[in-house]
Amino acid sequence: LPDLAPEIAPDDLRQHVTTLASESMGGRLTGTEGTRLATDYVARVMAAIGLQPAGDMGGWFQHYAFPSGVTLGDGNRLTLLQGTRETALAVDADWRPLAFSGTGAVEPAEIAFVGYGLLAPAEGSHPAYDSYEGVDVKGKWVLALRYLPEDLPPERRQQLHEYAELRFKAMVARDRGARGLILVSGPSAQVKEQLVPLKSETGAGAGSLPVVSISDATAAGLLAEAGKDLGEVQKTLDKGEPLSGFDLPGVSLSADIRLDRRQSADRNVLGRLQAGETPSESLVVIGAHADHVGRAEDGSSRDAEPDAGKVHFGADDNASGVAALLEIAQQLASQKAAGKVDLKRDILFAAWTGEELGRLGSAHFVKAFAAPGADKGLTPAVVAYLNLDMVGRLDSQLYVQGVGSSALWRQELERRNAPVGLALRLQEDSYLPTDTTSFYLQGIPVLTVFTGAHPDYNTPRDTADKLDYEGLVRIARLMGLMTRGLAQRQEAPDYIAQEKPASGANRANLRAYLGTIPDYTARGIQGVLLSGVAKGGPAEQGGMQAGDVIVSVAGKAIENIYDYTYSLNALKVGQPVEVRVMRAGQPLALTVAPVSRE
Repeated sequence: LPDLAPEIAPDDLRQHVTTLASESMGGRLTGTEGTRLATDYVARVMAAIGLQPAGDMGGWFQHYAFPSGVTLGDGNRLTLLQGTRETALAVDADWRPLAFSGTGAVEPAEIAFVGYGLLAPAEGSHPAYDSYEGVDVKGKWVLALRYLPEDLPPERRQQLHEYAELRFKAMVARDRGARGLILVSGPSAQVKEQLVPLKSETGAGAGSLPVVSISDATAAGLLAEAGKDLGEVQKTLDKGEPLSGFDLPGVSLSADIRLDRRQSADRNVLGRLQAGETPSESLVVIGAHADHVGRAEDGSSRDAEPDAGKVHFGADDNASGVAALLEIAQQLASQKAAGKVDLKRDILFAAWTGEELGRLGSAHFVKAFAAPGADKGLTPAVVAYLNLDMVGRLDSQLYVQGVGSSALWRQELERRNAPVGLALRLQEDSYLPTDTTSFYLQGIPVLTVFTGAHPDYNTPRDTADKLDYEGLVRIARLMGLMTRGLAQRQEAPDYIAQEKPASGANRANLRAYLGTIPDYTARGIQGVLLSGVAKGGPAEQGGMQAGDVIVSVAGKAIENIYDYTYSLNALKVGQPVEVRVMRAGQPLALTVAPVSRE
C-alpha cells in the first residue's frame, strides 16, 4: 500500500483509482478474480487506516452467492418425428433452449402455430389481442413468433409490448396447457441472431415449461407441412390482426433439455469506525460499489461494436466512488484518533459488489443486516445510507439525488456544503438505479451523489487519467462532512415515503437501438438531453451529438425520458425515422435508422 495522507488528497485518490481501474483487475466483473483483487485492496486499505472489520465471522468480508449464468449441458436433444422418419436438430445451429426453460425429457407431442403468441386485454380504444382463439394447444408444443407484429402503429405497439416478453408468452402457453413453447424470430424481425441468446437474468429463476428457439429455416420447414409459408404468414400477422392458430399435421417433436445453471459468489467489504469501546446501537452507512462490467461480454458495453475481450476499466464507474469512500474513512478515522470528533453512533464503510448485476451486494447486506424486524440486540439500526456512484468527472455541478427521502437533507446539505462551495443540483426522486434503492425500500433515508453521465461510460475509455481529482477531493469533503454530521446527531433523520414514478417501458423490451446516452440527471428541460452518443451507432451516423435535446421521435413529442423510452418501443428496426432535436437553441431535423439491439 502507498503512504496515504490523513486528509483527503488528490494524489491518494489518484492512487486508489489507478489501482482499481488497472488492467490487472480486468474490469472488476462480479464473481471474478477482478472483484477478488479489488475487495482485497479495499480491505487492506481499511485495515491500514484503522477501521475495525465488520464482515462475516469478525472478518472484513460479507459473502453472498448468486446465479451467474447458464450453459448448455451434455445431451441436449430436439427431434422432429414425421411418420417413421426422425430428424435430430443441431443444438446452437437449428435450435437452442432458453435460459429460463424447464429441463428434462419431453415425450413426442404435436405442434400448433399461434402467430405471435400474444394474449392481451382490451385497453382504452385498443381491442383485445388473442393469438390462441380457436386453437386447442393442450398437450402440444406451441410455435410462436418471438416479438410483436412489425407494422403496428406506435400506440398499439406500446400497449402490447409488455405482453410480448418471452417469459409472459411462456406463462400464457403454460397456463393454456401447452407441453412446451417454440419461438422463431421470422424473416421480418431482421435480428442479428435468429436463436435467442442463452443469457440468464440475475435473480430470475427458471420455469417448468420447456422453451426453445429455432431457426427460421427450421420453422419454415414445419409450416410447410401445413402448406404455409413462414414469411407470408408473418407478413399477414404484421398488419396487426391476429389470425386463427392451426395445427401442423403429421409432425411432432420430442426433446431432452439439459442446462447447467452456475452459482457464483462474491463479497462486500465492511469496515467500521466505532464511536465508543463497543459497537453502537445505531449506525450511519456510507458506501460505493467496487464492481464494474469486466470485459462487457454480456452486451453491456456502450460501444456499438465493442472489441471482443477489451477491458472496461470503470475509473469513474465506480473506482471514483470507492476512492472517495476510502479517503473519507481515513480522514474520519484520523480525526477520531486525534480526539477531534465526538461520534454518537458508529460509521460503517461499505464497498459493495454486484451493483452492475442488480444491487446484489447491497441487497444482501440489507437482508442480513438492516432489515426491519432484525434482532436489534444483535443488529444495529441503520439510520441513513449515503452513496457515492460515478463522482470522478465534476463539471459545473454535483447532482445530489434522494433528497426527498428525508426532510433533513436540504438543510444539512446547505450547512455542510458551506465550507466546500460546490454547486449542487438537488433531486427529490429516491427510486434510483444504484445501491441506495436497497436501503430506501427498507425505510431508510438515502442520499447519493453523481457527477453525470458521459460518452466514456461503460466503454473501455473510462480510464483513470480522465478523472478530475481536485473535484473529487471537494466531493469527498462534502460527503465526509455529511457522514460525520449524521454520526454526531442524537436524533436519526426522518424517512419520507415516495410514490414510485411510472418507469415507462422496460429497457429489456427495447429491440430498436439508436445509441443515445441520455442525461438521466437533467431537470427543467422539455425533452431529453443527451450526454453523448455511442461511437459508430445509428445516432452518431445520423448526426446526433452530445448536448442535443431530443424533442420528437417519429412525430411523437418527447417531453421526458419516459416519453423517449416509449417512443423507442414504437420504432421498427431498419426503418429510418425523423428525430427532431434542439441544438444550441435551434431546431434541427435528423434522420436515424434504428438497428437491432439483438
